Amino acid sequence: RNAVLCHPNDMRQKVTKSDKLKATDDPLEFCKIVTHEEILLRRTYQSNPSNLAEALCHGSQSRSLAQEDYRKIGHSTTLAEWLDFLIAPRLVENITDDGIQQLIVLPVEQRPSAHKTLFEKYIDNLMLHLLQNQYGAEASKEMMRLAHEQKAKRERNGPSKQQDHTHSSVKFYNSTPPLLTKLGECCLARHLKDDYRLIESMLGNESKVTSNGVFDPIHGSHPVIQRACSWGDEQQQRWCRGDLESMLIRRARYLDESKGSCSAIVSVG
Repeated sequence: RNAVLCHPNDMRQKVTKSDKLKATDDPLEFCKIVTHEEILLRRTYQSNPSNLAEALCHGSQSRSLAQEDYRKIGHSTTLAEWLDFLIAPRLVENITDDGIQQLIVLPVEQRPSAHKTLFEKYIDNLMLHLLQNQYGAEASKEMMRLAHEQKAKRERNGPSKQQDHTHSSVKFYNSTPPLLTKLGECCLARHLKDDYRLIESMLGNESKVTSNGVFDPIHGSHPVIQRACSWGDEQQQRWCRGDLESMLIRRARYLDESKGSCSAIVSVG
């Protein structure tokens, strides 16, 4: 977030709310004018994400303030907060039987052995899935074939800006964004623990024991949560579950509170 905000004496072109996507797409040239966020991140946390992340840790004297500050930052709404209507029992019981039929999840996860995410493949598979539901298998395949031909034709006929799904911070910091410290990574993971419980719930009955029982799935959620990866063909479903499992595996050691505090975990490597 700090990468796209305008700083004092910033030489980048400043954009208003109506053009805010320019800063996300090209943070080297443009920045967003959001003064209160920039001041908060610069004055309180020295524009260092690890300072905020570590302040969120249990035992931190500034934890309560850091939690309030975290909510003031744009796009800080957690996954569990976004989907509270599907996981809070008092809200779930108000959803009728003919209400929400399906929840489709598109994980954005770069696995340790991969060079990029499967996001673009997920988009194609989602388009095909939705078209098949509306028009049937044969017509959908023909529509996708025509769409791919048109895309290839546009790319041949002139320069086009290739769509880039890289996070804006990676673009801004020249592919080497300031990484969170191990302590900050652990503190932030624990702050977002309910999100990881929700991800575990999305694996449903297909869940493998990837986290050694560290994650307790959210109970009483709407049935569509457990079917979040149940769309597309078998390969797509395997990719989806694999990406969710990868997210859990990478954070399991931090979220295992039986191993002690974050400081204790990172001190042993």
